[in-house]
Amino acid sequence: MSRNVILRASVVLAWLVCMALLVRFEAFPEYFTRTMPGYRSLLSDDVLLEDSWSRILHQGQPIGYSHTELAIDQANPLQHYALQSHVFVRLKALGTEQRIDVDTVAHVDVTHRLQRFSFTLSTRDTRMEISGRRGEGSHFAVTMKSALNTQTLDVEIPDDVILYSPMTEMALKRLRPGGELTMRTFDPASLSPSRMTVRALREEPFERQGATQTVTVLETEYQGMAVHSWLAKDGTLLRQDTPLGWSIESCTADEALATIRQSRGGGDMLADVAVPVIGTIHRPASCRLLRLRLSGVSFKPRELETNRQSIDVAGEKDVVLRVRRGRFPRGAGGARELGKAERAAALAATAFVQSDAPEMVAMAERVVGGLTNDAERVKALTHWVNASVRKEMTVSLPSALDVLKTMAGDCNEHTYLFTALARAVGIPAKIMVGLAYHEGAFYYHAWPAAYVGEWVEVDPTWGQEVVDATHIRMVEGEISQQMDIIKLVGRLRITVLEEAE
Repeated sequence: MSRNVILRASVVLAWLVCMALLVRFEAFPEYFTRTMPGYRSLLSDDVLLEDSWSRILHQGQPIGYSHTELAIDQANPLQHYALQSHVFVRLKALGTEQRIDVDTVAHVDVTHRLQRFSFTLSTRDTRMEISGRRGEGSHFAVTMKSALNTQTLDVEIPDDVILYSPMTEMALKRLRPGGELTMRTFDPASLSPSRMTVRALREEPFERQGATQTVTVLETEYQGMAVHSWLAKDGTLLRQDTPLGWSIESCTADEALATIRQSRGGGDMLADVAVPVIGTIHRPASCRLLRLRLSGVSFKPRELETNRQSIDVAGEKDVVLRVRRGRFPRGAGGARELGKAERAAALAATAFVQSDAPEMVAMAERVVGGLTNDAERVKALTHWVNASVRKEMTVSLPSALDVLKTMAGDCNEHTYLFTALARAVGIPAKIMVGLAYHEGAFYYHAWPAAYVGEWVEVDPTWGQEVVDATHIRMVEGEISQQMDIIKLVGRLRITVLEEAE
């Protein structure tokens, strides 16, 4: 078994955080939770073009840039406003350099309703396009296209959608210390909404290019993580810092484009977001029980407690967690039936877990062969995915059907493929994301769980029939749910209290 393929969840996490935090002021759709005074007057037709550039830094080193344009077409009421955003980032993950380009385009009509949008994620090896067009009412026909597959979905997006524009900045620049604005953002990558709250903390001097001006300091709470921004009086976002070590700075077009030449990917993203550990786990692969202190983050019991994990002591920002090695149930004793809703969710085909695709069903049936015992079928799927999928660091939106065709990827690819195969043969399965121990630190990792009378967690990436006790489950679900793990990044610390084999 090899632990060298460390989670792709970290790469996806870093990308999602980067995109959410950098682009939310640019072209991602946003829902405001309350009507703002002068709503319609905020987008003024006397502003024919808005053009802004920012450079992206990681640990102080340039790694990319962001460019946003707003244009107004007076002759086209259905596509009156055109908002375009391009983000370029070059980063390193386990020594591998990755170039990521993200393009977002949104067309808003004269009544400020979203009519069309597109989102494209391009890397060295992959390309995913997600585009939507308004149909009846608030329903959009959404097409998801990769190099290997195309599928169409029906997605409902509320009619009061507002995209980034001078409107957003004008709303923010009106905030004064003590003021607050809450929004729900819509991410076209995961096709899901999230809540974001912006608070004005204070005013302070800000020096830029030898000149000092008074700016407003904002704190944005997003997915449990606090991000700080410095906003000029005219609404220009001058700087933004995240707990990840990512920053953006307003700049000229020439300065932004210079980052293409200057960028060397910064530090290693996976190492930077790994959770530091006090103490040592001597035999992680054979570890049966761990007692760990998790500090720096507030947890609710339901966030951590599973049939493998239990809380010994809970403080405000300090939890002692007992984590056990996974196991298959012995006999039928203690087995429970899944509730109807839970079972349906764990068997459902989704946009990225295409368990109902004919080729997925055919492969799953071929792998499990004549096996009738679910535990044996889960073990067979675990070993087949581990042996068949090449271990490669991948930056993309995970798609089980794509993995079935490329047979390559890291932990998310292994996990999504296993989940789709299990569901294809009627075994309830779900995606787990959390932490796993590797060379002195806990890295973010993904693995699946399958239901065989009780939930059993396996790790097809590392070839484990049951996960060892160093696997700490934090969240369950696909990309939109996985973003809940953002609150841990840069804050969580782990101390090893006890290890038992």
